[in-house]
Amino acid sequence: MDRFVNQFSEIGKLNAVMLHRPGDELNQVTPDFFDDMLIDDTLYLPAAQRDHDRFAEILRENGAAVYYLKDLFCEVIANDKLRLQYIEDFLTQSPIPGDAVRDAIRAYLLPKSPSDLFDAVARGIRPRDLAAIPGNRIALDVTNVYPFILDPMPNIYFTRDTSMCIGGGMVISSMSMPSRSRETLFTRYIHDYHPLFTASPVPLWYDNEQRYNMEGGDVLILSDKLLAIGCGERTNIAAVEMLANRVFAEGFERILVFNNPRSRKFMHLDVLCTMVDYDKFITHPCIYEKQFDVYELTGKPGKLSISCTTDPVNKIFARCLGLSAVKFIEMGGGDPIIAAREHWNMGSNSLTLSPGNIAVYDRNEVTNELLIKAGIKLNLVPAGELVRGRGGPRCMSMPINRSAI
Repeated sequence: MDRFVNQFSEIGKLNAVMLHRPGDELNQVTPDFFDDMLIDDTLYLPAAQRDHDRFAEILRENGAAVYYLKDLFCEVIANDKLRLQYIEDFLTQSPIPGDAVRDAIRAYLLPKSPSDLFDAVARGIRPRDLAAIPGNRIALDVTNVYPFILDPMPNIYFTRDTSMCIGGGMVISSMSMPSRSRETLFTRYIHDYHPLFTASPVPLWYDNEQRYNMEGGDVLILSDKLLAIGCGERTNIAAVEMLANRVFAEGFERILVFNNPRSRKFMHLDVLCTMVDYDKFITHPCIYEKQFDVYELTGKPGKLSISCTTDPVNKIFARCLGLSAVKFIEMGGGDPIIAAREHWNMGSNSLTLSPGNIAVYDRNEVTNELLIKAGIKLNLVPAGELVRGRGGPRCMSMPINRSAI
């Protein structure tokens, strides 16, 4: 790899990717607080780790170098100055009930090794964690049914959400849900300080301090000239405008903006559509039926224009990719019951490892059979536990480097 960060497509051979192996943060999820933690079920950690290890193994078998979020972050904060700086940044970003509690959390975190520090903030902080820290903390003496002072981060294994690489640069997401905003500090520190990213400086197209929300699952890199971005529950059109002004200077020329309904069902564009080959896509029925508007954003930095399209999405994709036609492989084969079930189980959230070669969950049998009939090679990821977090192979991966196509 001549340049560490290099991604100008969804389908070029995957050379480097960042994952997070699920940890004890998943054991903090209880049914009473699913909504607070943005997760819909309790996961059995040993099985989730086993299945995630198989996912990582599949990526390596297909020639990708696998980097782990925790490892990269801990290598950064092995520097004592950066470790102390991270703790202060973490405290600043966290909704802490009072200065006395903040001081106690600081005292709790300061002695920890890099690995223990990562685990502590990912696991969340409970009142019992501070019991041995001297001090009078009135805010914690008031009864609260919520068991955490600071939330755990059970969604952190979805590394795509919090960052993405576009071209030769990177986006650190500005998360729409406050409970997930602190996750972006891990990737921000990796970008800013890890030698893999600083040896040849990697520009930030967008960062976690921006006030307009943008999340990685909403961004598809369809070619070295074309992006597709979903705007809905998690990504704001103002963020897309800011991103366009940066990446259009890099050589991208057009962004297809999907005006998605603002609901969890349509939370990210990549749960509705992923690119699996030069001319093939897995799609939710809503894409094929064009149940919402699609806009084309073009122009130059500082001189952008946007217009609503009237063509079906398959024709829009074909025209913008310079193809005579594209094939949509409709999730569930168009059957409304099967499509609804396999959408819930991330049937269209695939990760392309090379053109026509993808990683998918094993449980979406109807969609997977349609993919095989379309000539797509499948690498099956065990889905029994991982899918309970409501994300698929694309959600669980942050590609860093792909070969040109």
